[in-house]
Parts: sequence; structure tokens; C-alpha cells
Amino acid sequence: MARSPGTGAMCPDCLERRIRSDLAGSGLSFVHGVSDSPLPFASSAVVQMASDGSDQCIGSQKTCGYFVLVVLNGGKTYVDTKKCENNPLEQSLIFKDDNHCAVQADSSPGIEHVGDLQSSSSSNNQQLTVNIITKLTPVYYLGRVATTEIRDLMASYMNLSIEQDVINSLNLLCENTISGPAGLGFLSFVGFSAFDDIHPSGLVRHPNILPVLAVVESSDCCYMFQPKAPYTLENIMHYSPEALCSDWHIRFFIYQIMSALAYLHDFGVHHGNLKPSTILMSDSLWPYLSISDISHVKQNRGFGGPEGSILNSCCAEEDCSSRSIFASFNLPSSLDWSSHFKRWWTGELSNYEYLLVLNKLAGRRWGDPAFHPVMPWVIDFTVRPDENSDIGWRDLTKSKWRLAKGDEQLDFTYSSSDVPYHVSDECLSELAVCSYKARRLSKTILRSAVRSVYEPNEYPSSMQRLYQWTPDECIPEFYSDPWIFVSLHSEMSNLALPSWVTSSEEFICLHRDALESDRVSQQLHHWIDITFGYKLAGEASVEAKNVMLPPSDPSRPKSIGRRQLFTKPHPKRLISTPHSAYHNKVESCARCQRKGSNSTTDVLLNDCNPPNMFSQVDYLEEFEQATLFMELQHHLNPIYSYSNTAACCCSSVKYLKRQFSDQEVLQPDSVLSVVPDFDFGSYLECFESDDSSSIGYQELLRWKQRSCSVIEHHANDIFSIGCILAEIYLHRPLFDASLLAAYKETGMLPGALHELPVHVRLLVESCIQRQWERRPCSKHLLESPYFPPSVRSAYMFLAPLQLLCTSGDRLKYVTKLASEGTLKAMGEFAAEVCAPYCLPFVSSSRLDVDTESCLRLLKEFLKCLSVQAAKKHILPIIQKILQVPEYSHLKVSLLQDSFVRELWKKLGKQTYIEKVHPLVIANLHNSPNKITASSASIVLIGSSEELGIPITVHQQTVLPLIHSFGKGLCDDGIETLVRIGGLLGESFIVKQILPLLRNVIHFCIDSSKVTKPEPQQSWNSFALIDGLSALEGLVSVLPVKAVLRELLQDQVCLHIKILMLIHLDLDVIQVAATAFVDLCLRIGPDNTVIHVLPHLKELFAELAFFQDSSAVSLPTKGLKISERNKSETIKMESRIDLVLLLYPFLASLVGIEKLREYCSTWFLLEQSLQRLYNWKFEPSSKCSISGENLKTQRFQPGNDTSSEVVPTELFNGAGSSVSQSQIPKTGWMAASKHRFRLEHGTSSDNLSASTSGNQPWFWFPSPDSSWGVPDLLGRSSGLKDELPWKIEASVLYSARAHPGALRSLEVHDDECTIFTGGVGPGFKGSIQRWELANMNCTSGYYGHEEVVNSICILSITGKVASCDGTIHIWNGQTGKLIAAHTESSTSFPLQTASVEQANMLNQDALSGGILSNAFRGSLYTTMHYMASEDKLVAGMGNGSIRFIDISRDQKLHLWKSDSAEISFSSLVSTICSSGSDKPRNGSLVASSSWIAAGLSSGYCRLLDERSGKIIAVWRAHDGHITKLASPEDHLIASSSLDKTLRIWDLRRNLSVQSNIFRSHSDGIFDFSVWGQDLLSVSRNKIALTSLSRPTNEIGHQQLVLQNLYSTDRGVKYKNMSVLSAISVLPLSRLFVVGTEDGFLKICH
Repeated sequence: MARSPGTGAMCPDCLERRIRSDLAGSGLSFVHGVSDSPLPFASSAVVQMASDGSDQCIGSQKTCGYFVLVVLNGGKTYVDTKKCENNPLEQSLIFKDDNHCAVQADSSPGIEHVGDLQSSSSSNNQQLTVNIITKLTPVYYLGRVATTEIRDLMASYMNLSIEQDVINSLNLLCENTISGPAGLGFLSFVGFSAFDDIHPSGLVRHPNILPVLAVVESSDCCYMFQPKAPYTLENIMHYSPEALCSDWHIRFFIYQIMSALAYLHDFGVHHGNLKPSTILMSDSLWPYLSISDISHVKQNRGFGGPEGSILNSCCAEEDCSSRSIFASFNLPSSLDWSSHFKRWWTGELSNYEYLLVLNKLAGRRWGDPAFHPVMPWVIDFTVRPDENSDIGWRDLTKSKWRLAKGDEQLDFTYSSSDVPYHVSDECLSELAVCSYKARRLSKTILRSAVRSVYEPNEYPSSMQRLYQWTPDECIPEFYSDPWIFVSLHSEMSNLALPSWVTSSEEFICLHRDALESDRVSQQLHHWIDITFGYKLAGEASVEAKNVMLPPSDPSRPKSIGRRQLFTKPHPKRLISTPHSAYHNKVESCARCQRKGSNSTTDVLLNDCNPPNMFSQVDYLEEFEQATLFMELQHHLNPIYSYSNTAACCCSSVKYLKRQFSDQEVLQPDSVLSVVPDFDFGSYLECFESDDSSSIGYQELLRWKQRSCSVIEHHANDIFSIGCILAEIYLHRPLFDASLLAAYKETGMLPGALHELPVHVRLLVESCIQRQWERRPCSKHLLESPYFPPSVRSAYMFLAPLQLLCTSGDRLKYVTKLASEGTLKAMGEFAAEVCAPYCLPFVSSSRLDVDTESCLRLLKEFLKCLSVQAAKKHILPIIQKILQVPEYSHLKVSLLQDSFVRELWKKLGKQTYIEKVHPLVIANLHNSPNKITASSASIVLIGSSEELGIPITVHQQTVLPLIHSFGKGLCDDGIETLVRIGGLLGESFIVKQILPLLRNVIHFCIDSSKVTKPEPQQSWNSFALIDGLSALEGLVSVLPVKAVLRELLQDQVCLHIKILMLIHLDLDVIQVAATAFVDLCLRIGPDNTVIHVLPHLKELFAELAFFQDSSAVSLPTKGLKISERNKSETIKMESRIDLVLLLYPFLASLVGIEKLREYCSTWFLLEQSLQRLYNWKFEPSSKCSISGENLKTQRFQPGNDTSSEVVPTELFNGAGSSVSQSQIPKTGWMAASKHRFRLEHGTSSDNLSASTSGNQPWFWFPSPDSSWGVPDLLGRSSGLKDELPWKIEASVLYSARAHPGALRSLEVHDDECTIFTGGVGPGFKGSIQRWELANMNCTSGYYGHEEVVNSICILSITGKVASCDGTIHIWNGQTGKLIAAHTESSTSFPLQTASVEQANMLNQDALSGGILSNAFRGSLYTTMHYMASEDKLVAGMGNGSIRFIDISRDQKLHLWKSDSAEISFSSLVSTICSSGSDKPRNGSLVASSSWIAAGLSSGYCRLLDERSGKIIAVWRAHDGHITKLASPEDHLIASSSLDKTLRIWDLRRNLSVQSNIFRSHSDGIFDFSVWGQDLLSVSRNKIALTSLSRPTNEIGHQQLVLQNLYSTDRGVKYKNMSVLSAISVLPLSRLFVVGTEDGFLKICH
């Protein structure tokens, strides 16, 4: 095979052919080349492992089957095949040549005897390269090409088994057992100081070195196989910079890079090529350094030799079709934008080549359809391009998306979207690329990227049609490759060319001419601005209608995206490139022959006269603009190496001898003759947490003074680390060529260093010292105070999890460490960082043997994580496990009582009920596994008491269970409903469950009488079966009097109604008959005679004359009843069987005479029984058919119940299994309350106090009985229910809470406790604690001198904060004061209220308020608790805001108001922050990145929570703002004494939003938010409003009135009390209000 000399890279076609030839049969398919230049020439490639060897999807590359194949050039290496079999990390590697060898002795693993290497020869140079690779990392296959071994190795990698021995060794070390050097060597890598002297070269991979899977030899080169990393640091910094979401994460990242660098330096190897693009990253952002990027290895990459400076002869074959395409390219391999821009501006570089440079800078990759290089469409193909005509040319001032969609549609999209945007996709999508190249791509790729069903006729057939079809831009191939039009598929025609050309070559020539024309050259800068420039952001993007849809999660890593290269308008081109300069067939080109050589006068930016076509003034203006533009874009020419760039890239032989000689690199390791003792306890002591003090500046200075390096090239790596660290913080490079030259010459540091945090700046300055001896060495840098103990601890904890081994072994290891207390030792924050790496093992576990480890790991993280972190990391894992329909031992373990209790305690009641409780209920229907259903049932029964008041149980458990009727609810679900009723008592059953059951049954009866589709009829039958089964169970636990009163007296029994329906399924009739028999047995014979028999006349009459009875033959039904086994189940086969089920039973129960008295057709019935069943009544006999005979297993739709045995250890701790029937009717806290047997007539009314002998307040009279069943069955609970909230606004209970006005109230998340603040005795402030279930005041706090204006419950700590001008923090249980905070009056001089203020605040002023002395600026006027940060935000009388750290009990920063912004100073009356609990932008800190403060003047101030910077100030109301709340992250709701309620969208202009709600006739004192509903109070009126988006004002949230209520409804004596506060109880669907006369009222 011919090969061009002097070139290390090949064109894509030649590279693919070469790889297919050398690795034929290996199962690897070529995906695309990996190029370091703007052109597609490459010496490495991405390949994919495919079982059938066929092409696979090459777009997103999300599978683990992608590898990078790196070509190592040189002569033959004569590598003997050495395959790693049983223990690959301990196998010796043998390298031979004619004269020397390097053999690893079998007797001493890790020791090599290395002979002299002759680096002057190409063979020995590659031999040295291979030795370096094998010295630094294990190579799992080394030898000549063997397709079977390669395939097996790739499969082992994808099965995660090639580093199994390392994790096995670590697991043994956890038991103080040493097994080989693998585990000890790995611990030495991660910083365990006891093993610093162990260096297992080539045996164990450093966790931050990318694995080298194989090095295989072909005829004249070697191929190195490595896994493909999904991201690089360059990707993260350009496309998802928020992925490195905190300073701690940056330190952790740099620490890992330094650890890998220290490992290289220990072996005398320097990296020499360290920059963001060579730092690879995994999906979890774990960084790697690749051996192939090390300078010496990189210099020896390629096929024929090192890469040349000009890539113009890279086709391996003379007849390669790409040779003519790339022949004329004049692009050097270096990516120096400044020089490329100069050449393009002056006409030396073509538009095509310059655009390729910009594509490379933007990160676009040749061959990758997901991020292919992009070019502009310049003509519409309707006519032949003619520069003298305006027809057919594309407008480059507008994006192709805008041209295709139209301004009107883009404006509509922008105005109507929640997040305003114009463009929803990339300028060149994967779909468009694959459609453009459909003729050249395989069908597999087209099915994956375009459409799963391959249909060739659906692809555009011509260039003109293609241009009209796509909103995307063009690809380079349409300007260079004539083969792009030729189809490889017989069923797909070639892409049709325009009529004005005769061949594809002619089209390519004319199309390229159009791109290089003067017309395009004079407009191309506009297209660059839209695609790569300043019109990608800010107001310019809005004007250009080019606003991109932002990512839903900015913290999610991305490898593709829009990179904005320029922030200023791109200069217009000075001169176009002449045709002869880029056309590669001058002799055959008609244009060249016609016009001759049209050379362009060279005009360089540094020295030359302007061309004749420009005047001197015009040229100077253009020259000045271009020069200034270049100076502003220094970030496009980053420098990361202090030494000369050329020397680094193309090192001399002398340099190689000095750095990579065998004495320095391949020297034998010093291995300890005696294996050291290992103490697992001492290893655990290495895990430390950070102390509370911050990094001392003096400590960093002392560390800097001790810094020194001993090897210059190692110090150059440290310089690169400093540059990378600075760029991560600055979001732009620290050095370009000019800044580095100035620094070298004068020592003047870049000014950007002053923008860095102090501790970062000190570290960077130390790393970039001009004198390399003063830079710290890598190990010294690892010991820097910049890296806190938690960083080192987290690294030691997480590094073993990156091993390529099974998840089960890694799970075992991490569980062992966590259970030994390492998470607690590292601290809460480090544990949160470790969670994303560890918890996926739990969700991916499929083996029962891993259940114990998973459960232990979850419990350890529950203990160590904060509440917010637990919601973010643990909750999704639990939800995922509970959602899996199949049985799993882990799911059953999670449903254990002890774990659910811990989860409840950690997450809080509200989160548990909203996120976990529905999933537990879901495991009771859709035919679940029996074991899972039993476990879920136990959890629901146990949780019914923890839910608090019975109303909450009703809303959160009973309603969802009844909602599951007819949908496959299992027996345990019905049993759960019955046992909950038994647990909560007769009143709960009678007033809450029975009305719902009656509604469901009546609805199903009515529906069954109407002809409906089969699915609905089936649902009716299943729902009736479930309802009757539940009714049967409730009858068994209710007192007889209650059964008679609720089901029989003054009404026809439901069972009889169902039995009368002749069209129902026999399964339903049989269940109804069974339930009827149990009902009669329950009420006894006397009550049966009185209440039941009179209603059976019609039924028995219908059965007596049943038409089909005569058709039943005796052989079918002729078995005598006396011969039946009494325990045998009777299965109905015909409706006449109902006689056998009922008549004999009733005859035995009430007596035959009584039965005949009420049944006029008894003679006919008894004749039928005698004829069909041989039954004859015998007076002396007992009931021949008992109720037990009738009970059949409840019919389940579609599935049989499982017969699996419940594990004995899951439900109790004694080792014996507990059946469902043996479960005690108690909750989780059975000892806290008494239990009552309903059979003895004791009602649950006694469970709580009642007034005047009345029932407790929560037994409101059947609130759901009037609801229609379809509505009922749609009301599954949730904090953000999509259905409108149906409130009655009726007072369920009222209690006097304070002698004076009730000013504020706060409801605990569990909705069991309420704190009220108001006027107490002596007109002092008092706070009362109320238990909601019994409405008793259990405790209080009476330390306030003034009226309490605000109360905050401080998360789950049990602390409460209250404010009366001074903030008191006290124990919510005991009422004991913990801390008090106040402001010094000397810091805030007394302010005098203006006339306008006085008038405004006195209007509708509340009695007993704080307004009389609020203008003392030192007083706190309101509070807001930020749970995610455990901080209290307090507003003050002078408009300032104070932050208070609750955990440390100290005041933090103070934000003082700027009175100049507002007409006069005013107090802060209310505060809110972002409404979501989810971390914003992936940050581990609080989601509340903004704080809104409402002022008494009616103004609202929006501030950045982190910096205190004022984001916006606007006039929100005309009066005192009484409340602010955030329904969503981008919305603020506000109320005011000006009688209005408003909603504000923070994404839009706040000053022009018209969203006023004016239904109140008085000032709005307070409101509460629940989902999309707002409840507001004004005097004695309550308004329910909902957020909506009306069609007449697209894009703007509006408040729509649902209803207006008076609070005096349901009260015997109306007192017109004024409402002062309101709060919603979303779980119970209740709300509580406080009044001016001190009452606390619970409303429904």
C-alpha cells in the first residue's frame, strides 16, 4: 500500500480503509477520525465494538462500546504476544529486539531488567514508546494483531472485569488481610502515606490514568486501544461551565489531576501537553490523563512519521477519491486564530478554510453528525449564481432558521414561551447532517438518527428541495466533495443537481466560487456574528431573533453546544480570495482560462500598502477595526506551556535522550522485600473533615515559600496546572502569546489574576513563577493548604469506585467503608459529593445478595446527608426502586418499617407523602408480587397514625386506594383499607370510608344499566368486586348497631341491589352473595328477619321463575349437597346457582318457617333445589352451606397471585414470619395512644378531646359524599394537583388562641403542629403551640415584650424563631430560649416618618401591630427562613436586610438599603426567596439565588442572594406590601393593603406587567400558596384564585378568581371577625386562619 512520506495523519477514507484492513475480523467498525487540525486528517480514530461487525449509531455515542484507536508510527517493534489471562495485573511483559530485551522477572513482580535502548533508530524509538506505556499503566493485551483476543478484551472491558483483582484485594484489606501488591499499590496512589514507598509500575492503574486496553502490532505501526471518554475539560468549560458547581469541586478536580501528574513525575515522565482538551472526563466528571497525550507518545503518533506543519498530502493511495479534495488546502496544523484571521482578512486564506478554523475553535468535529462542521448556505439553487444579479443569493444577515420559520413565528415563540427563545435546536442538527449525507451513510445510521423505518423516498431528492426543506445550515462537503451526491443505496437515487450544471464536479466548483465571491465575502461577517459571534447572547441575539433555548439543566455535562467565540462584531473582509488560489484544477477550469490569473495584492496587518480599490482613509479605518478586534480575542490563542511551543511539540533527539532515557524512565522499581503490615483502623483515620476555620492566608504564604522543583520539564507541567486552574475560575485563558512574552520579558503578571479569589491567586502565582526552580513540585502541591482534608478524604473514598470491576464488588467495598463511619468523619458536604458516585450502585443492583449492602449504604447516607441533599440524591433512588413493577428483595427491604421510619424522619412528612407515599400505594395494584404487596400494606397501616389527623389519612391513603378500585387492586390493598378503618375507629369508617364506597357502588350500578364499551363494563365489574370486598371487611369490624344504621335501616341493602341485576357478571354476583352472607351472619338472625328478608321477596320471585332453570340437566348439577365437602368452594356457573348460595343458608340461619313466611315462591325454589342439587331441608341439620364455603379468592384481572413465601426476616426481628391477618392494628407509635376494639362499642371519638360532648372537629359530615365518582377517582393527592381545589370555606373548629389579635401563624411540615403569635396578657407578645388533632395548646413561649409579627419553624431541628423587633430563637418543645438577636441602635439612627408614609401605613392598619415603632431602624420587622442554607433572613425598619446563621448562632452580613433608589426610606414588610427546593444549576448550595423584599412603600426589591447586588427595583403596589411568596422559581406573588393581589414573572420586564387581581374590597392582609392556587384573606372574606395564562395575553401568568367566601359560613352566631393570617395544609386539604379577636379556625 503506497503511503505519502512525511505525514503522520491520513484523510478519513484512507484511515478507514487502513484500519479495516489491519483489524479485519476484530468486530470493530470505524466511526470517525479524531483530528487535531481544522481539516479532517487524523492519526487516531473512534471505533465501535459491534457483535456483528456492522455499522452502528455514530451520533450521540452514549454506549460504552466506543473506543479510541491511536496509531503509533515507526518500524517494526517485534513485540512478542503476551496475553493476560488469570491475573492480568501481575503478568510479566516481554519486549524483544535483535540486540536487547526488557524482561520482567517472574520471581519478583514489579522488577524489570532493562538493557540499553538505541533511540536513534525508528524501531528503538517506538520500543521506548511502548516501554513507557507499559511502565505507566497495565496493558491487558500486547502483541501482534489477533482478532479473537482483541474481541475478548473489548468484551471484558464492557463487562467491567479487567481490574477485578484490585477490588478483591481492597475488599480483603478491609478485613486486614493482604493478598498481593495490587491493593497496597492502589492505596499508595490515592494518598495513603503508609505505602508511599510502594511503586507497582505497570501492575496497577492509577485511578486518574485512562486505561490502555491493548497495544497491537500491524505491518509497520502499532495500534493503541483506549476507551472513549465522553467529555474533555474543554467541553465542560465551553458548553456546561456550571457543571463544576462550587469552589470545592474545582479543588477536588485539580487534586485528581495533580495526583495523576505526581504519579507520572515519580517515574521521570513529564506530560508536556497538559491543557483542557487533553484532560478527559467521565460521565460523573472524574478526570483522566491519557498516555497517548504525553508529549513523547504524541510525537510518535501517526503512520509514517511526525505530523508535518502543512497537511497537504495525506492520502495513502494514489487513486484515493479525496486526494483532489484536499490538494489545494493551505492550512497549517497549528490552531493560531490570529494568523489565520490576518490571512483571511487580506485574502490569502479562503472563506472555506477560515470557516473551518472557526469550526475547530468552536469544538466541532469532522465525522461526528452530532457536532459536524457547519457552513452557510449562500445560494438557493433556483438560478446559476451571478454576482451581478440579486436573484438566488441567500441573505447572510439572517440565520437559516429565521429564513425558514419567518419572523412572525419566531416572535410568537419568543413571546409565548415560559423561557423566551427563538431557536430550539443547533444551527446544524444531527438529523440534518444525516439527511444531507444520506446517500453516503449506512442504513443502520439512517435508522438510528433520522427515522427507525427506512424510507428512501422521504429524503429530499434535489439540492433545491433540500435547501427549502431544512432550517439548518450547510455542511463543508457540499463545497468540496463531488461524491456526496452519489448514492450507495440502489433504492435511493442520487441527489439531483440544479439544472444549470452538468456534473457534480462543476457544481462543486460553482458552489465554492459562490462561497468565495465578493458578494459573500462582504456579508460573511454577519453570518459569523450569528453563528459564532456576539449575536449569540444579549440584546443583539434578541434583535437578530437568535435567542437559543437554554438547557433544562445547565449543570449537566455536555460535549456539544454553541460556543460564542467573539463578543464584538466581526470585521468585514478586506479582499476576497482569488479563484486560482483555491481552485485545484486551474488547467481545466473555464473561469481560470477565461479570466487568467487574477492575483490579489497582499495586504498584511503588520506591513503593506492598501489595495487600489480602497482609499487611504477607508483602509486605515478597516485596518484599525481589524487590529482592535484581534486584540480583544486573545482567548482564542491560549497558551498553557511556559517553554517554546514549537520545541514542546517537536522535541529534538537530544531532549528525548535527556528526559526519556532508560536510566530515568525505565529504572527498576524499589520493591519492599517484606510486605508491610496493614491496619485497617489506621486507614480509616485518614478520613477527616474540614475544620470550621477558613484557609489561612499566612499558611498559604509559608507553603509558597517552601515551594521548589528539581526538573524543568516537570515544572512546566506545573505551569500548565496554574493556567488551567486560573481559566476554570476566570472562564477565559490566562495567557496568550503576547501576554506570555510580556511576562517572560518583564515579569508583569496578567491583570486577570486580580479577579481570582485570594487563595486561588496565591496558588496560581506559585505555579507560574518565571524561575522554574521556584515552582512547587507535584507532591508538594498535593500537600498545599489549598486542598482541605475533605478533598483528600473524598478522593481516597471515591478512587476505588473508578476501577473497572463489577458493581457488586465496588458496592461491597464502599458499604464497608461507609459503615465504619468514614462518611461521618468526612463531614456533611464531602458525603454529599460522594453520593452521586456511590448511590447509583444501589439503583442498578439486580442481585438479592447485594440487598444488605444497598440497604446499609442508603442508611449511612441518610444519617450523614443534609435534608436537601437527601432529597436530591437518595429520594430519586428510592423512587426508582419502588417504581419497578417486578419483585426485588431490595424493594421489600425498603418497605420495612424501620427504614420507612428513618426516611420519614429525614425527609419530613410533606416530602414523604408527596414523593414516596403514592409509590407505596402503587405497589398494591396492577397485580403486584404478593411479598411486595404485603410489605406495602404494612407500611400504609403503620403510617396511618403518623399522618396525624384522620382527614390526612382520608386524603392521602383512603382516596388513592379507592381510586385504585377496578384497576387491579390486590387483596392486601382491600385489607389495608379495612385495617386502617379499624385502626381509626367507627367514626372514621362511617363518616369517611362508607360514603365513598356507597358512591362508587351506586355509580357502578348505574353505569352497568347503560350499554357501554367493553373496557368500561369490565372496569365496572372489577370496581364492584373491590367495593364489595372492602364493604365486607368493614362490616366485620363495625359494631352491629353501626352496620344496621348505615347499611340496612331505612334503605335497601346494597348487596340485594346488586343481586337483583341480572346482567352483571357471575363473578360480581358471587362476591355480592358472599358479602351478603357475611352481613347476615354479622347482624344475626333476628336483625336478618327484620331488615333483610322483606327486601328479598323480589329477588326470590325472579329466581323462582328463572327461564334457564329447566335447561339445566341433572347430570350437570346432580351432586347431592350432603355429599359435598363443606370446605369446598362453590363456583357459580349460572344465575340459578344463586338459589343454592342463599336459600339453604337463610333457612338454617333464621329457620325454614320464617324464610317461607317472607318468600311467597318458596315451593318453587325448594323444588328447583331438589331437582338440580338434591337439596332438601332437614330440620335437625345445621347450615349445610356456611359462609366460608361461599368465599372464593377475590377475582383479579389478568394475573394469578403469587405463591412465594414471605422472608421471615423482613417483618419482625425475631426470625418468624408474620401473616397479614396477624398484623396488629397499631401504627408506628403504638405506645403513644390507646387502641379500642370496635366490637365492644368504643368509638374513636375518644381519641381526641371534644367540646360539650360533640364529636372532634375533624369528623366533618361526609365532605366527599356529594362528589361525583369520576371527580373522586381523579383526585389523587399531591401538593400541586392539576385539578382546582374545591374548598367549602366552612369552619370545622374554632378555638380562642390569644386574648388579643392573632398576628401570625406557622404550620409545621407534618401538619400536626401549629404555632400562633399574637397579643398575650398585658398586651405583650405570646406564642402558642397547638396540636392539630385535638386542638390543645400544649406549650408556648412568652418571652416577647411586643406583639410577634413573624414566626419561622427552623427545619427539623425543633427550633422556632419569632420576632417582635428582636429575634428570639427557642426550643419548640419546651419553650426555652436558646438565643436572641438584636441590632445596635447606634448603627441605625432614628428615622422620622414622612407624611406620605404615615398616611399610607395608617390606612386599614391592623390593631395591635408593629407599625407604631417600626421606624426605629434597628428593629426587625419580618423574617424568612432559607431551609436549604439554614439561614434566617430578617428585614429591618430602615429597609436593610440581616442574615443570621442558625447553626452557628451568629449574625452574618448586613445589606443596607440605598434610599436613593426609592422616593423615601421604608421598612421591609415581607421577604421571600426562590420557591423550589431543587438546587439551581447543579449547585450544592441553596436554590434561593435571589431574595425579594417587599417594602411598606409599595416597592419591591430583588437581590442576588450571594452577592447582595440589587437585580431590580420596581413599584409593585400603591400601598404597604403585606406578603410575598414564590409559587415557582421565576414567579413572585404579592399582596398589599391597596386591595390588590399580583403575580410577577421575573423573566420579563417587571415594570410593564399588568397582572392585577382586584376582587377584594379591602386591603389584603395575608395569602397562602398551594400549587397553582392562592388563598387570600381580606377582612372576613377569603378568595381562591388560580394561576392561568389567558389566550388574550400569551405568555403572561394571570390570577383568575375561582370563588369568594365568607369565613362566617357554618358558624351559628356570625361575628364578622376580621381575618389576619392564613396558611394552607396541603396534605389534609384544609386551611387555618387567624382572626383579629384572637381565634384560630380550621376550615375546609
